Amino acid sequence: MPYIVVDAGHGGWDKGAHFGGYNEKDITLRVATKVSNRLRQIGFQVTQLRTDDTYIGNASARGRQIAELQPNLAISIHVNSAGGTGEYSGAEIYVPIKEDSARFEYYLREELSRLNAFREIFSRAYTGEFYERYIDPQTLRFTQTYNYTDYYGIIREAWRGGVSCDIIEMFYLDNESDLYTFLNQEDAYVEAIVVALSKAFNMNYQRELRHEVVDRPEPLKTETYYRVVCGSYSDLNEAKKVQQALVHSNYPGVWIQPVEMKR
Repeated sequence: MPYIVVDAGHGGWDKGAHFGGYNEKDITLRVATKVSNRLRQIGFQVTQLRTDDTYIGNASARGRQIAELQPNLAISIHVNSAGGTGEYSGAEIYVPIKEDSARFEYYLREELSRLNAFREIFSRAYTGEFYERYIDPQTLRFTQTYNYTDYYGIIREAWRGGVSCDIIEMFYLDNESDLYTFLNQEDAYVEAIVVALSKAFNMNYQRELRHEVVDRPEPLKTETYYRVVCGSYSDLNEAKKVQQALVHSNYPGVWIQPVEMKR
């Protein structure tokens, strides 16, 4: 039975990236909890480091905790940010700089690419340099490793204890298109991680059935919701001003949706 540790990034006073009324710590906890539950359904042994909105230590402390648990693999779930500029989009994976096995990363890149843009797989050295990691599709191994110390504490300390830990940056929170894509298919992101782990460890994956099949289906109960649209703007900066004004007035869940209009 493969043993996976799932870390929900940040927590408690450490809210991580924040934009448009959304906090990274809340998104990572939701996704980590769903991923953990799905993995257990399939047959994985799972430890979820953070199960509520509490601060459980910095990245290095979490890495040491992972090393003590000795799983087959650990994943730390995050969302990215470009400092509020919205300059970048897509998913990224950060892996140990000395890691050569790339089975999980190969399948995760494949699955995440179905949902949104995928940027790169990286390692980062303690001195700050980034190294793009390439995968041989025949062997599912990285084409090159580097004899450096890892920059990210959770990766570095887990590796020191003999455990490989990946940081999964699912999307850029401050990119409205990325955020909108995630909000409309959050469970698909969950399944992407679950599918990749199942393939990497040769587990029999079955997609979760969300609706019970009965001989005589009962009529569905419906509820009516009302969406409020406050305007359309040709200038993104103007749209952001309105968004921030609403957020500051305690209206949560406000996002900007790009719409192409023919003239």
